[in-house]
Amino acid sequence: MSVDALAPTRMNLLQRKGQIKLASDGVTLLKGKRDALLQELLTRARELRAFRDELHERGRAACVALALARAVRGTPELRSAAVAGRRDLNVSVRTERVWGLSLGDIDLDGVVRRADERGIGMLDSSAHVHEVAETYEEMLEQLLKCAPRERNLQIIGEEVKKVSRRINALEEYLIPKLRGEMRAIARVLDEREREDVFRLKRIKGKKARQNRAKRSSETKDSGHAAV
Repeated sequence: MSVDALAPTRMNLLQRKGQIKLASDGVTLLKGKRDALLQELLTRARELRAFRDELHERGRAACVALALARAVRGTPELRSAAVAGRRDLNVSVRTERVWGLSLGDIDLDGVVRRADERGIGMLDSSAHVHEVAETYEEMLEQLLKCAPRERNLQIIGEEVKKVSRRINALEEYLIPKLRGEMRAIARVLDEREREDVFRLKRIKGKKARQNRAKRSSETKDSGHAAV
């Protein structure tokens, strides 16, 4: 609503004051939520960094084991072991509510198998092959731990941006707009009040002059009557 179309009444003035207070309270609440989200973001970012460091360590160990096994046993044997060791992973996803956000995690079960569970013969396969399988399963397990945590960071970061945009919209647009409308209404009301005071003074002055003229006329008439 433009200032020109806004009715300059005391009701609208009080309404704007209430809206400004409501918007200011909203900014305070949103800033509190943003601070809490940022703290949650930092905590989870530190946790993810530790998990990523462990993932890099396991990845390097897996690469070293693979290179050694290829050099000792050859690529065909590794491919044959990989085909024999294929399986489906049993994982379950659970969610938790944090500041109104649905954050997920993965429950892992049996990602790293025992040597006799990989479908590779203990006597037919080299220890190098079993080591490659074990190190890569450990790397996969750590990767599955990192994936939901990284996604959770993205969700929290997007929410922080959304809350920040709302705060900026209130502080930089809505509240200044309401204050400008309130000042415009107050200015018009003040002008009306001054005009009313000036008009009242003129009426009082006119009445005073009429009363003086009336008293003067009455005095003259009483003088003529005495003569």
